[in-house]
Amino acid sequence: MKRYRCDDCGSTSPVCMTDGLYQAEARRHRNLAHAGLIPDGERVIDVPVAGLMDIPRGQAIASAVLLVVLVAAVFMR
Repeated sequence: MKRYRCDDCGSTSPVCMTDGLYQAEARRHRNLAHAGLIPDGERVIDVPVAGLMDIPRGQAIASAVLLVVLVAAVFMR
């Protein structure tokens, strides 16, 4: 996931899920704000993606307990 950032005019795109969306956003911005030219302050911002290890310990424990309770409830029926 990426965001397009133009430091020349101070604008940042929404999160682009694919490279194609990022390139389309860059083209759109260049055409609208810079008459199709590539600004000097153009850059890519990589959006960090959260992983399983980023979940707080308390939330992970509570989720595990809830999962065990739900599985037990299903098997008790």
